[in-house]
Amino acid sequence: MFSVIILIFAAFNTYFTFLIHKELKSVVSNPGRWPAGSYVYDPEIGFDFATNVSAPIKDNSFYVKSHRLGYRISKRRNSCRYSTGGVMSLGCSFTYGDEVESNETFTQVIADNLRIHAYNYGVCSFSYIHALLKAKKLKDLGILDNLQPKYLVLGCWEGLVDRSKTPFPPLSTKSLPIASAYIIKDGEDLRINSPLNTKHTFDMVNLYRNEGVEMSFNKFVKIFFTAPRYIYLYLHNKLLFQRQQKRDFNNNISEYDVYSFYFTEIEKLFSKYKTKIIVLYMPTSPKNHAGEGLKKALADHSNIMFVDGLKAIEKYDVSTKDYQGKHPQANAHKAYGLETASMIRLSMRNRIKH
Repeated sequence: MFSVIILIFAAFNTYFTFLIHKELKSVVSNPGRWPAGSYVYDPEIGFDFATNVSAPIKDNSFYVKSHRLGYRISKRRNSCRYSTGGVMSLGCSFTYGDEVESNETFTQVIADNLRIHAYNYGVCSFSYIHALLKAKKLKDLGILDNLQPKYLVLGCWEGLVDRSKTPFPPLSTKSLPIASAYIIKDGEDLRINSPLNTKHTFDMVNLYRNEGVEMSFNKFVKIFFTAPRYIYLYLHNKLLFQRQQKRDFNNNISEYDVYSFYFTEIEKLFSKYKTKIIVLYMPTSPKNHAGEGLKKALADHSNIMFVDGLKAIEKYDVSTKDYQGKHPQANAHKAYGLETASMIRLSMRNRIKH
């Protein structure tokens, strides 16, 4: 009986080994938009953006380059030099500037207007929880001590609240699950749930990039012995995803809960540097106003400056084609950056008067 069980397990595992191989082959052969190696495994966040990237996006519409300290820079910028006291941003692809050049992002527009340096730490597919963990990582690595940002802009939009409550980042593939950290309610308190370990997924993708996509004995053995882990993650994520679709997954966490937790932790992290924290809300339609949960959280954190991106859109006459239902385009980024810089200057003048 034991021998039969072993044979069944081996056959079952071999079947899934070839399925996983097929998916790995597809992922590496058709890498998508981002340069190979752009995303790396991170045990606390789940994934992060690499520091050694310098290449155009697949359709050459914009350039992807990272400073050695991890923030986005333009193609011609030195990836080692930096100056302190600039403007830092945290967020997702809206902050990173997916579909625009680095110099067109609101972070760089603010920096240029205030004549300081820009540290764009937006990462595509990030949530508020990922951004918070990224900031904690920067502090632990001593990078915040090096940069000592004068201003911190938190890039916000309505989709990041739900994204902060789920372990499914948008970059996940169907059969190569990528787990990420997310917020959960523990009694009356909120805490961050650590991601499941998916290092083997990243390791296998790198192996296929380095050794080619055809099956080999080495690849077969590595996949065979990690297949149970893949299967567990796939089934675990599928179950959670189904719960999420039915709206019974983390629905006890409100918009206010997420923002209150995020702002409180961010203020703790940056208090040492006396950094002025700014919330930039970016709309996805002409009627997309900031939610009541965000407004309530901001009322509790009176030292945080709020920049309404919808007002910026109207003030600078930005067309709906530059932001509605898509990543902010260059004109939208410019409006966000100019409005934020303007409010910073006004705040500085008011402080001098008083």
